[in-house]
Amino acid sequence: MGQQTDSPPATLQETLERLHVTGRGSAPGRSEIRRLVERAATERDLAVRLDDAWAEVEAVYGATHADPRIDGDRTISAARQAVSRIVDVAGTGAHISLATSRPASLITVYLALARLARISGGDVADDEDSAPLRVDGRSARGLRWVDGVATVTDGESLCATRGLDAPLEWLFLVPRPALVIADGPYADAALDAGIDVIALGGLEHCSLAVGRKRGRDCLVVPLWTDRSPAAYRPLIEVALAAAVEPPELNPNGTGG
Repeated sequence: MGQQTDSPPATLQETLERLHVTGRGSAPGRSEIRRLVERAATERDLAVRLDDAWAEVEAVYGATHADPRIDGDRTISAARQAVSRIVDVAGTGAHISLATSRPASLITVYLALARLARISGGDVADDEDSAPLRVDGRSARGLRWVDGVATVTDGESLCATRGLDAPLEWLFLVPRPALVIADGPYADAALDAGIDVIALGGLEHCSLAVGRKRGRDCLVVPLWTDRSPAAYRPLIEVALAAAVEPPELNPNGTGG
C-alpha cells in the first residue's frame, strides 16, 4: 500500500459552498434571477442600463447572467467589513437596529451581531411587543424583539415576512438608528428612509446591489438566506474573530 497523506482542511470558502451559504442556490433559477436583475434595473428612480445592473450584481455577488452564483471570497470580505463597520458605529454610542425577515435561518447571526454592537458600546434598539398588526395579509401578528433583534410573531412562533407592513411599523417604533443590520423588506425600508444599512441577502434580493451607492449607504453581505442557522456559524465566527483579536504589540510592548 502506498503511503497515505492527510487531506488539507477545507478552506472557509469551500465550507461555505458545501453548506450552500454561497455558490449556487437551490432557488431561484437562472431565468428567475435574470428577471429579478431586469426588474431591479427598471424600478430605480433613475433607470439603470441592464449591462450596468449586471456589472453591479457581479461586483457585489460575483454572479453573471451565465453563472448566477455567490462568490465566497466576496461574502467573507463583506462579512469582515460589516463587523468592522458595526464596531466603528457602536463605538460612538449610536443607535443600532437589527431585524430579520428570515428568523428560521438568520436569527443566530443577528443575535451574534447584536451582542457585538452592545459590547462595542452601541445602543441596540429593543422594545416590548408591538400592538397587533396585519402582516402579509394575516392579522393578529406583531413585532417581537429577541435580545435586540426585531422579527414578526404570531404569539407562538417567529414568522418570516415579505411585505413592508412590519418593517414600516418597526421603523416607526424604534429611535432613528445610525445603522440598520437587516435583510429582506427591513433592509429595503431602511434604505428608503435614508438610513445606512448592512444588508444580508442572496441573489433573490439582488436589487440591493443595483443603482445604489454601495460604499455609502448599503453594505451587502452576499449569502443565501434559506439555510439552517448552523450553516452560517463558520462565517460569523471568522468575521467576529477579527473584532476581538488583541492588537499587535510593538517591540516596546505597547499596542499599535
